[in-house]
Amino acid sequence: MKKLPALLPLLLAVPALAQAPTLAKVGGAAPGTTTLNVQGNAGALYIVIFAPSEAVTPLPTGATLAIPLDFLSLSFAFPGFFGVLNGLGKASTSFTLNSDPSLIGQTFSFQALQGPLFDAASNLVRVTPSTPGTFSATLDAPDLPIAGGAVAKAADGTLLLVGGSGPVAQRYDSNTEEFTLGGATFGVGLLAQATALADGRILFTGGIGTDGAPSSAAAVYDPLADTTTTLAMGAPRAGHGASLLGNGKVLVTGGFAAFNFTDILALLGGVQASSELFDPTTNTFSPGPNMLEPRALHTSTALNNGGALVAGGLSVIPIINIPTVSSTAYEYSALLNTFGLPKFMSTGVLAHSAVKLSNGKVLIAGGATIDFAEALATGDLTKLKVGTVTNCQVYTSSILFGGFANAGTLTTGRALAGMAALPSGGAVIAGGVQLTLDLSNPTGFAFNPLTAADRYDGTSVSATGSLAGARLLPVLEPLADGTILVVGGGLSGAETYQP
Repeated sequence: MKKLPALLPLLLAVPALAQAPTLAKVGGAAPGTTTLNVQGNAGALYIVIFAPSEAVTPLPTGATLAIPLDFLSLSFAFPGFFGVLNGLGKASTSFTLNSDPSLIGQTFSFQALQGPLFDAASNLVRVTPSTPGTFSATLDAPDLPIAGGAVAKAADGTLLLVGGSGPVAQRYDSNTEEFTLGGATFGVGLLAQATALADGRILFTGGIGTDGAPSSAAAVYDPLADTTTTLAMGAPRAGHGASLLGNGKVLVTGGFAAFNFTDILALLGGVQASSELFDPTTNTFSPGPNMLEPRALHTSTALNNGGALVAGGLSVIPIINIPTVSSTAYEYSALLNTFGLPKFMSTGVLAHSAVKLSNGKVLIAGGATIDFAEALATGDLTKLKVGTVTNCQVYTSSILFGGFANAGTLTTGRALAGMAALPSGGAVIAGGVQLTLDLSNPTGFAFNPLTAADRYDGTSVSATGSLAGARLLPVLEPLADGTILVVGGGLSGAETYQP
């Protein structure tokens, strides 16, 4: 082990002022590589210090660390832990974790000091090694339960989770794996949408109101000003779609105008074909073009060309008014303000999952299907055939010639699952439910919640690690360190997925 440079104690004893550096992590897999990125003053000396424990440690220079100096000497033994920041004020260092089982679940804490007098300390970063392809509990849990909502990324790299925990926002710092309360916001109801705007605000639309009916209520939450502006859409909507377009507007599509599973005809009659556009510069809604088919419980996914893909959902065949589960998708063009020609999926699905992949394609996975034929012929709703599907399809964008291709098969049929794109390509699909018909249930369905998860690698689907417990409609959000945050869906705790 190397000894401390003789100059370091002298430097630590001389007070000075410096702008505090920042420290961030990427990785954390064991086995795997973890990278620490330092940002500070160009040309300044820096040192990264680590320890397997934390303790408030004042320094003679006036800086205060959150970790002890017991392992300081090792900072001079690891390449890149001590050096000079480049002309952009940046430096990075990487280290490899092996597959030693004793590493899993242990927490190592890191901070950086910046020179020349090492009087400025960075933020704290914690690395908790986890096995690739598994879910692990975060060190901290949300203060309040989370059910849906949206996620906005703050300038400091933290995440703001809004709408899913009532009128209170919650903040998550992936560097420390900690949750804190984030101020008052806007609580959303069942089957609402929450959309992060380009300027950092959050748009809330529709959902089931306190009266049990679809709502036209909308609101915009500004996390910087901590203010909420209440608005109204042109129509009540629940189970609708919403996507941020390339021009900054939000496309809102379809949804239920009535919501009562005990009256199927009224439910189907309330499925809408209309759309609306929200303009964040004026905080107003305006009518958008009608879709060729009404739909609810569909997906709407932003595309790299600035448009959105609207796919699947519960629908009604135009003119003959026969209910169906849609197997069509339409690509909305923000430039032309129109939906293109229909694109056909291999299977009609509703309550499925969709996400834009790192290559710009859209993965659609799982979902539910309903066969209305026998029920319509006999008038007996018990003849409805309800199930979940295992299909995965990937969409390649083009307003005229875009289309779907097979992307593999889930290990189990699932609807209402969470899904997130992986930074290296592919996606993880987690939780959800298997559905069967149960008219004794107020919703008309029986739910079998799932803990299982699958991973799409760009060509096929295979099983990956399981969640700690079943989650229905969990929120999955990619983190800056390359992992995926999983919150909500019925469990109070939070997990991260290690790719």
